[in-house]
Amino acid sequence: MIYHVSATPGLNVLKPHVSTHGKAWLYAIENLVTGLLFGIRHDDFDFIISDENGKPVVYECYPNAFERVYLGKSCSVYELDDRDFIRGMTSWTPELVSDHEVPVLNEIFIEDIYTRLLSEESQGNLVLHRYREDGAYKKRISEHIVDRLIRFDAFKHLETDERFQKYYKNIIEALQGIMDGHLL
Repeated sequence: MIYHVSATPGLNVLKPHVSTHGKAWLYAIENLVTGLLFGIRHDDFDFIISDENGKPVVYECYPNAFERVYLGKSCSVYELDDRDFIRGMTSWTPELVSDHEVPVLNEIFIEDIYTRLLSEESQGNLVLHRYREDGAYKKRISEHIVDRLIRFDAFKHLETDERFQKYYKNIIEALQGIMDGHLL
């Protein structure tokens, strides 16, 4: 059994859509808790999400990101047959994809993802690193944010995304300052 988690309830068939990989794929995952992390729309500027020994690990990229994204939000967990999916098509090992429609075997409604994820954390099924002001933590987050800014050419969001204004403005302005060619 594998899972696809979505903010959209009541689906009987799941269809592939073009996403960050540029291909029409339907994404699924074996670990339900990891799947819950993707039950609500967010991006790489909210969290670092990894998998360590089969357990999801989350680092907040700014204070209270976890609460801001998940509190009071619901999602549907769709159980799927794993025969329709393949591994190794993306750079993230836990991710499975299918390039065709897949019927839903069962739907489980999660009323509050935040509460459920905190429960999973207390049971040891999720490691959540809340944002900290210490240097090592901020270095990890800064490296991640700089990588994503460059990889996704996300500088343009400085004026339109409140997170960029509030948390990443100094990083963006510093990068733009060194990319003008004056150091060459």
